[in-house]
Amino acid sequence: MSELPQEDIVENQSWIRVRHSVLKSMEKPGATFWVVFTIMFGMTSVGIACEAYQYSVGLGVGNFDNPHVWSLYIATFIFWIGISHSGTLLSAILYIIQAEWRKPVYRFAEAMTVFSLLTAFIFVFIHLGRPWQIYYAIPYPNERLLWPSFQSPLLWDALAIMTYFLSSILFLYIGCIPDFAICRDNTSGWRNSFYRALALDWSGTDRQWRNFRVTYLTIACFLIPLAVSVHSIVATDFAVSQQPGWHITSFPPYFVAGALYSGCAAIITLFIILRYVFKFEEYMTLPILKKTVRLTFAIAMVWT
Repeated sequence: MSELPQEDIVENQSWIRVRHSVLKSMEKPGATFWVVFTIMFGMTSVGIACEAYQYSVGLGVGNFDNPHVWSLYIATFIFWIGISHSGTLLSAILYIIQAEWRKPVYRFAEAMTVFSLLTAFIFVFIHLGRPWQIYYAIPYPNERLLWPSFQSPLLWDALAIMTYFLSSILFLYIGCIPDFAICRDNTSGWRNSFYRALALDWSGTDRQWRNFRVTYLTIACFLIPLAVSVHSIVATDFAVSQQPGWHITSFPPYFVAGALYSGCAAIITLFIILRYVFKFEEYMTLPILKKTVRLTFAIAMVWT
């Protein structure tokens, strides 16, 4: 049997180090994690208490009235929607153009998309004022023959965001299947059962890899126009209103460019945090960070 070339041996050793470092970061959390978790849990509890008070008193405590019906909640919703778009969108674009430097970035960028969309949905939920009646925005068969108004921007948001959210989850999950198999092979107990279910009997055969690449590429090609259309729909919510200064057609491209800009800034922030917190300096290198910064600068020029 012929020996492997030296460069293949070096590459295999490099991937073994990456695997070991990532698995180590997923072990039992330390004291710092629990301190941060406690602080975040406390802040979340305060937020829940404030929202419970708002629902019992009314949206007036949030300074909502007829001239200010959009206000802070919808602005925050737009902020999180914007951050979510660059994660999956840039990951898909960089995958299609085969940019090798995306590897340390794309996974957490895709995860950022999913969690940002969940956060954005929370603010829509809050802004309703009567969140227990959110089912009015969902088209479903019912005996009362009540259907949502498809002329309402609220329904446009609901359909667009749910489509993008489900597609982003699928894109993230498909890409994680080989990683779930690695976690399955290096864990025991309930974690092994959990990752075994997520890995879908992945064994890394040639046929599985071929199907994986075709599926991942197909979803990436689908997500690019979907991401652009979703944020264009969100921008149209403002553009179709009669508010002075908003009733303009430039909002959709302006929102899309702004979403990419803010999302790239979020990727840079997470890149720096993960690089130093988990000691990933060997893999999340400064040249990769510089390329992300240059991409952000280019998008800033488009936005300008």
